[in-house]
Amino acid sequence: MADEESQVWASTPGKLRNGRNEENSMFKALRRERTDKSFLFIFFGILVVLCIAVLVVALFVLRVKTPEVKLRSVKVKSLKYSFSPPSFNTTLSAQMTVKNPNFGYYEFEPSTVSFLYGGSRVGASRLGKGEVKLLTTATLSFGMDVRSNRLPEGRNTLISDLNSGILKLSASGSVSGRMILWKIVNQSKTSNIDCSMTLVLRTKTINDLRNKKFLINEPDIRVLRDISVFPAIYREKGTTFQSCPNHYS
Repeated sequence: MADEESQVWASTPGKLRNGRNEENSMFKALRRERTDKSFLFIFFGILVVLCIAVLVVALFVLRVKTPEVKLRSVKVKSLKYSFSPPSFNTTLSAQMTVKNPNFGYYEFEPSTVSFLYGGSRVGASRLGKGEVKLLTTATLSFGMDVRSNRLPEGRNTLISDLNSGILKLSASGSVSGRMILWKIVNQSKTSNIDCSMTLVLRTKTINDLRNKKFLINEPDIRVLRDISVFPAIYREKGTTFQSCPNHYS
């Protein structure tokens, strides 16, 4: 009887140790499982955040918008006109802005702005190439001579317009260049200039200057090439321009 009791007491510590070992093994397995699940949750969470970040960059940063070109002001420096024979000759000074709404810089080529009367060109100015940095607006000043002797022969309304004291003029042209974003995107963009104005003979002023929004997108993407630095005559914040001869004869 005593031997049996001693055998029972002797086996009890071994059973307790086995039970504790089993509990420890189960706890370690449960903790390992929870750790693995937490790692997976963190991994997928980081992946989702990265996907959202890439999507935001693609939609709002890498999306190329067409630069906005506007004729901001036109002033009369000199004006001469005659009723017999009907003619006018004026020298104008103007300011044009190029707004770059993108996160890259806009590099544009030389362009021409023409002034028209009755649909016929009576003056033009040659603008140089330049560069507009990201999210900035560049201003370029230029001048031109506008003359009625450049009108084609034939009937026109010049005599009646001179008698009314108001000449209706318009300006047209285009600015073409390439939008370069972080050496990743190199896309061509062209913006057209289309505006109307009136020349008041008595006050020698330009009134009712209105820009019409007319943009052209060219989905032409090329491999990035080396960019040369342009000499600058006109400079503003984030802007460089190069001048060209600006009188049309």
